[in-house]
Amino acid sequence: MAEQAYGITFEYSSDSGSTYTAVGSITDIVPPAVTKETIETTNHGSSGVRSYIGGLVDFGEVSITVQYDPDGTEHNAIRDLAKTANDTVGNYQYKISYNDAGSSTEVFGGIVTGFEQEAPMDDVLSATFTIKVTGSVTYA
Repeated sequence: MAEQAYGITFEYSSDSGSTYTAVGSITDIVPPAVTKETIETTNHGSSGVRSYIGGLVDFGEVSITVQYDPDGTEHNAIRDLAKTANDTVGNYQYKISYNDAGSSTEVFGGIVTGFEQEAPMDDVLSATFTIKVTGSVTYA
């Protein structure tokens, strides 16, 4: 059954997920994607057919586009993480909550790798945050 995307929320936690702060004015979000590398195991006895085993899993990047508020503390907190050099995941957790009947969530650690602002003449100020997922994603 199809689910409506409207109503999705994004939150961040700086205390390992004890409390979360909602990021407001979201207009678009791209949740984590799953990709898996493959490792070739073909050898001289493989009868001329290549064989593989599964390798490392990568959950990619998450991007969140918002109607940017330069005075908004939640927007600026994520922007400040983007400009922090040599950071680690530490206590930061991120949570995407869907507006479905089961209240599905995705929780993950990540490093904010980008902040890109747009200021078109005939539209609202916006910003896109990019977060590199590190570790696994917990689906609930």
